Amino acid sequence: MHTFALRSLAVSLLPLFLGCASKPTAGGPGSYRGVLVGAVEIGTLAVTVAGSASSSLPASGGLVDLDGSTASLSGTLNQGNASLSLSSTTGYQLGGDSRPGYVLGGYQGPAGDGQFALLEPPDSGGAVKTFCGTYVSNTTAGATPMPFAIAGVAGGSAFCVGYNFAWLGSMDADEYVSCSVGTGLFYGNANADAGNPWGTGTEDGNSGTWAVVPCGADASGGPDGGASGAADASVD
Repeated sequence: MHTFALRSLAVSLLPLFLGCASKPTAGGPGSYRGVLVGAVEIGTLAVTVAGSASSSLPASGGLVDLDGSTASLSGTLNQGNASLSLSSTTGYQLGGDSRPGYVLGGYQGPAGDGQFALLEPPDSGGAVKTFCGTYVSNTTAGATPMPFAIAGVAGGSAFCVGYNFAWLGSMDADEYVSCSVGTGLFYGNANADAGNPWGTGTEDGNSGTWAVVPCGADASGGPDGGASGAADASVD
């Protein structure tokens, strides 16, 4: 697995509020894409949920780690309890909450545990884009960069994902991202073509800086203040 150096951090998982209905509405058949982030790895996910005569929908797909290793996934989207479960023969176990348009959850894998998020492209069109990079705390002196990733649809929903958080937000047409839960907030520019994709974040009481590139691409550029894509284009 592609590895990152660890930094000392007291992990306190932050729950994502998913609604107070006694029986939440689940997502359905479709092609989902997203990201998986652990303490020492980032991967991209592609999952297809097929239709079924019952509420138990077969799901299958794959995981590609940043180092190029792959894992085949299979499982079920259970519309009865609005959950998705996936596993691989290589030791990955994913479990998450299914909602219309997305899935959010946690996983266990050969390199440890973490979080994952999947998005379904909207009916109006637009592809799910994935961005991979790092987040560095500005609060802790000498903090080591940690894995960080974004999955989003330009002009639609987005997830900002670290190994101990996965927060829902939005991505505008210029790929400016904003994700938040409570006092936690990540925002900035994910558009590499517009220049210097980076932003700022506050997580677990710590502020920091993140930088990303499209997953699989080489890193380039430096911080520009997390301006929107339109603002970047006007000065590049």
